[in-house]
Amino acid sequence: MNGGLHGPGRTLGVTLEQMIGESLWNALVAKGRPREHRSGDVLLWQGDRGTHVLVLCGGVVKVSRVERDGRVRVLAFRGGGDVVGEAAVIEEDETRLASVEAISHCRVSVVSKREFLDFRDLHELTETLHRHTAMRWREATRVGDGDSRTRLAVALLALASAACPEGPPTAVEVAVTRLDLAQYLGVSRNTVSTTLQSLGERTVTAERKSIVIRDIAALRSIADAG
Repeated sequence: MNGGLHGPGRTLGVTLEQMIGESLWNALVAKGRPREHRSGDVLLWQGDRGTHVLVLCGGVVKVSRVERDGRVRVLAFRGGGDVVGEAAVIEEDETRLASVEAISHCRVSVVSKREFLDFRDLHELTETLHRHTAMRWREATRVGDGDSRTRLAVALLALASAACPEGPPTAVEVAVTRLDLAQYLGVSRNTVSTTLQSLGERTVTAERKSIVIRDIAALRSIADAG
């Protein structure tokens, strides 16, 4: 593997940890109960009540929603240093609007609704959480920018960075499918398959239930060229 994983615009976005600082983040983690999940585990279910939030200490998750017409939409991928499930805790409705599934081994801290809201109020984080939500929205809308080859390269780099923040010695395997990527990018599965082939097997290969990134430097060059 050539090169590291880090670079401008090649992460899953600004995390809550980055916004509130390491000390406050560690205090939030300590409020919850530690739990581990394997790839494929569903951590939160769409439609459930918001009884708790998950503080992501490591690993990557997929956030997806089933629309009224039955279509599945992948909304985002989130990694360590972020939280998921907070919207259903903060909003009055308290119903989860999306499901969250682990796509790698994940470590989380389960923080109850009461503990999370008390923590927010104690440290005056209401505005910070609103800004974080707004930034997530802007990140989601930018997924549609550029051609499919560039967008796919950017998405894969972000996933690799979240899965292996220190940089892997060899390849990076992320448990996303071509359908996941198609639903995330808003293109067809065939478009993703064709685009993956155009990137070349030395750069990335698609397995049945995962994508293997073999050359980070080459993938970054493709993303930067777009």
